[in-house]
Amino acid sequence: MKLTPSRIVVAVVVLAAAVAAVVSPHLLGSRFSAAFTAVGGADHQWLALALLGFVGGFLCAVSSWRAALAASGSRISVARGTACLGVGAAVNSFMPARLGDVVKLALFSRTLDGPDRVWTAGGVFAGVSAAHCLAVAVCVVAASLTGALPLWPVLLLITVVIALGAVALSSPRWRRFHRLAHLLEGFAALERSPRLAAQVLGWSVGIQLCRLGAVAALAAAFGLPHALLAALVICPALDLAAAIPLTPGNIGVASGAVAVALQSRGIGMTQALGVGIGIQALELLVSLSVGAFGAFYFFRPTGLAGRWAVRATALGLSFALAGMLGAFVLDAF
Repeated sequence: MKLTPSRIVVAVVVLAAAVAAVVSPHLLGSRFSAAFTAVGGADHQWLALALLGFVGGFLCAVSSWRAALAASGSRISVARGTACLGVGAAVNSFMPARLGDVVKLALFSRTLDGPDRVWTAGGVFAGVSAAHCLAVAVCVVAASLTGALPLWPVLLLITVVIALGAVALSSPRWRRFHRLAHLLEGFAALERSPRLAAQVLGWSVGIQLCRLGAVAALAAAFGLPHALLAALVICPALDLAAAIPLTPGNIGVASGAVAVALQSRGIGMTQALGVGIGIQALELLVSLSVGAFGAFYFFRPTGLAGRWAVRATALGLSFALAGMLGAFVLDAF
């Protein structure tokens, strides 16, 4: 998907509306104004713990991609994997329709050898997504055991994964269609390497556990009863909202999905909206931080002066992020 002028204009308009909502939440009505007030009154220690959980989930995602790429013969460092995912996450924060995933595939494809590398990277992405579906299924099963969610989404997720695996194994039959063959091969490489496939699945489960812990900590920050149970309801709702990327960073969609999910459990609208806004704020902070790291990683200039300029900029960014963290999470000021 290309960055057409119309899509850029839409992204700018939505972001401007989001900034206006943050600066003047009363414009969206009394419920949103109360929700932003609730965010400011949340427990800062629990918020800090939630932030660490989201960071841990991102690092698990990096490890999952590294294992999946290793099955296709690519060995990348943690720093490069973090940079690739970071730039993609930052682009997703500013552009709709998950255009950051396209950027992420383009960056990861540079680590692969052979023709049609972008298509092979797309197959790797399909493998990582399949492992993510299985990890989400585990989360849904846990939620269904508590009566929080029905069990039928698990059958749907497993069916999708089985269908993808069956199609991938047929890659040799499509050799005359080179791009399709490379796309399927990126997934099939994982199926031929059980050890690496197990690693991808393990790291995907780690993503869910970190996110579950982060959301539970954030629910506790807002004083929600049964924070872990609330997290079991929220996390599948967030995954569902991520499948409908209508706005940059899914602003509004994700918080709305969280609010609906929590209201079904008897949580008031103000608290529910506050939790949704808090989740998106912390995820945005993580995305911008790793995105900045990725930009410095890929676009570091040559020469002594250029390197010192990058170091100074990185130091300034670090202080800025530390200030944001202290002001909004740790309440240091």
